[in-house]
Amino acid sequence: MQRRDFLKAAGFAGLSLVSPLAARTARAEPYEGRFWIFVNAGGGWDPTSLCDPKGATSEDDPDPMNHYLRDQIGQAGNISYAPAPGNQEFFDKYYQRLTIINGLDTATNGHDSGSRHIWSGRLAEGYPSLAALLAGSLAPTKPLAFISNGGYDLTQGLVAPTRTGSTGALGRIAYPNRPDPGDGERSYHLDSTMERIQLAQQERLAAKRERMGLPNRRASMNQLFLATQGKNEIRRLTEFLPDLDGSNNPLLRQAQLAIAAYRAGVSVSANLNIGGFDTHGDHDNRSVPRMQMLLQGVDFIMEEAARQGVGDKVIVAVGSDFGRTPGYNGDNGKDHWSITSMMFIGAGIPGNRVIGSTDDGHVPIPVNPTTLASDPNGIRIEPKHVHGALRRLAGVDGSDAAQLYPIGEEPIALFG
Repeated sequence: MQRRDFLKAAGFAGLSLVSPLAARTARAEPYEGRFWIFVNAGGGWDPTSLCDPKGATSEDDPDPMNHYLRDQIGQAGNISYAPAPGNQEFFDKYYQRLTIINGLDTATNGHDSGSRHIWSGRLAEGYPSLAALLAGSLAPTKPLAFISNGGYDLTQGLVAPTRTGSTGALGRIAYPNRPDPGDGERSYHLDSTMERIQLAQQERLAAKRERMGLPNRRASMNQLFLATQGKNEIRRLTEFLPDLDGSNNPLLRQAQLAIAAYRAGVSVSANLNIGGFDTHGDHDNRSVPRMQMLLQGVDFIMEEAARQGVGDKVIVAVGSDFGRTPGYNGDNGKDHWSITSMMFIGAGIPGNRVIGSTDDGHVPIPVNPTTLASDPNGIRIEPKHVHGALRRLAGVDGSDAAQLYPIGEEPIALFG
């Protein structure tokens, strides 16, 4: 086997065969491509309360889809929205930058399978999340290449996920010689002593690595080496971190950490996660406040990215496990429904655009794959079509990882 073929096969098997010198060189250059943020509304949101509104025919409607009327539905450019609190402000502010995909068929009403389908592009098990695939294709050696705060984050060995919301832990990694990472005046050892310790650690690690003959153990030693080499980049991250938001909206803190990591050049993608959308009872009173928090979080991402000077580099995808049933159950709640929507905003995303639709019963209407117009002889939009389009937008559709995990969709120009 040629060395090139062996390295490719090893990469497919999830083995890191990066030399220490190559690792240092790769890590020295900050990642400056697009930053991909995936916002998961955990539990199954209700698109008819957001971007695919379905109002009741009248106040006397015996089986209303929702407890608002059709003539109360709002409009911002080409985007219709439900008259729920917070929706008008959000869509008026961002409609010129948003692409909405309605009538998205997840083919499941199970939480695990729905989340997997939405965020990997495949209903079957075994595919990495798109966030992991992007990080693994674009900059897998970065110490925080893929940050995950929950949701579907299977990596299949393409990249190591970083699951942390603790900036204190990052500070201790960045400044191991300080009792308090924020206090630069106190240290355990003199700088000269610390340099000798670090040199001895690297020499010992290199010697152990050379003695490892089994691929799995050698890969583990590679990962350990890469982790130790990332401390300077983590230190750069701590310099970009603002004072974290103290509100009860978890998306705000998650966004601050993710954007700071991108600014430091150490991150490619991030999963942001907010739950509470599985509303089998008292749907309106439970779902609407969570939707407000979700939109507040997306608004904060865009504002924070602009404030940090990277607003033209961030792409945000918002989705959920599936949708909610048309109408209400006996507990005034809504159950699981396989049809849902997704929202996209950011660099390279066309604005004021709605693709796909549903009928009055929230059943998807097929679209022509070329024109994207409603077409009874067309196709239903599925997560694979979205993922294929996002892979092309990211320029990774021809990467080794993408070929190892093909989507197999009919290409649709969802993003131009």
